[in-house]
Amino acid sequence: MSSRAPVSFNVLIVGAGIAGLGAAVCLARKGHRVTVIEATDQLNEVGAGIQIPPNSSRIVESYGLREKFLQKVVWPEKIILRRWETGSIIGLTSLQPNMMEQYRFPYWLIHRPDYQRLLYDGARAAGANIILGAKLEYIDESIPAAILKDGTVLKADLVVGADGIRSTVRRAVIPEKEITALDYPISVFRATVPATVMKSDPQIAHLMTDINANVWIGHERHIMAYPIQNGRQYNLVLAHPGEAAVGKWKEPGDVREMRSYYRNFDPTIQRVLYHIDGCLKWKIAELPSLRTWVSESGRVVLIGDAAHAMVQNLAQGAATSIEDGASLGECLDRARSVADIPRVLHAFQAIRKPRCETIQEASRKHGDFINLADGPEQRQRDENLKQDLLRESGKHLQQPLQQPRTSPNKWSDSVFQMWLFGHDAIKHARMELDRLLDARDSSHSGLL
Repeated sequence: MSSRAPVSFNVLIVGAGIAGLGAAVCLARKGHRVTVIEATDQLNEVGAGIQIPPNSSRIVESYGLREKFLQKVVWPEKIILRRWETGSIIGLTSLQPNMMEQYRFPYWLIHRPDYQRLLYDGARAAGANIILGAKLEYIDESIPAAILKDGTVLKADLVVGADGIRSTVRRAVIPEKEITALDYPISVFRATVPATVMKSDPQIAHLMTDINANVWIGHERHIMAYPIQNGRQYNLVLAHPGEAAVGKWKEPGDVREMRSYYRNFDPTIQRVLYHIDGCLKWKIAELPSLRTWVSESGRVVLIGDAAHAMVQNLAQGAATSIEDGASLGECLDRARSVADIPRVLHAFQAIRKPRCETIQEASRKHGDFINLADGPEQRQRDENLKQDLLRESGKHLQQPLQQPRTSPNKWSDSVFQMWLFGHDAIKHARMELDRLLDARDSSHSGLL
């Protein structure tokens, strides 16, 4: 349950993606007067599947959205790593029922547009005003206010920049330089295949009852695939060396080009690609560590991809964005007036920035791990991954159960997994706010 904030602020959120709408749900439920502006004329969050690990599912459940999500999600049993050319299993991470048993919250798969719509409906139900077709010209951070391209001026007590990797709001936070995405040598194709098509082909029909996230891994390319929309679609994300426009999610891809990248892959997954009629492509990118997420006035803050865009290899981009919104809500709870907002936003940055940047780095390294070229390093990796398979089968007796389970696969390493999936952003924010604000108040006669 979300507690009501002691003071209701006028909050303007720029961007109606996962980050912006997640924050809107949280802040509106706490009683803030929330307006979300979005440049597009309709909700058209593109892409195919997206993952909701326990560190974010616990948050959407705290917003009272569990039953709505259960109508749309798939519960995968495992993340299975497969050899690119044969499909043989080389590693795995157990998800169900392990996630519920260890962290008390599920690991879900969902269609990205469904995720956006559920958050949109949740924000509206909580009282947020969402304005589509509102194109931002710039932010005046000294007021603060959003100036739209049609001349409209929207003032607020706080502006939240949730407008993605090519953020306009970020220019108001870091005006001295243009922040550009770091080059990453991988792009992806995204595609879905209807369940009716999958089930009509005997060679691949079994994939619709294989409720796992399967990942075929090879040199500089991999394919992650799983059912979505309660089994109505089969989702594919296909990573490969190539170029696409950064921050553009609807760029059409060439299906023949897509198939050519994986022409030597496992015949099973090639058969799935045969049934793809169309695809989108986008460039995987990340941001460098930013000097700050908070503007000079302390009244404009960045969240989500605008603050810490990361590569997709650990499926944590959306999850950390949801964490941001929940943490921001806790920080605003400590403000008793507009004058307190800068202090709590700097506390928000101190709470969130180290975690998000650690995940950024881990995601990058995990990509190196799964995209190895065939050779001695790859063979050693696969040999090390066998420990996860042995442990899963109950044959691994060398490591006592009470000891941490080490694994080269970040998803399976027990220490990293606990830190990643077991994180309670709300509880953590409250604890850190007690520490950070108490420390500051010891040297100032503060009012928080």
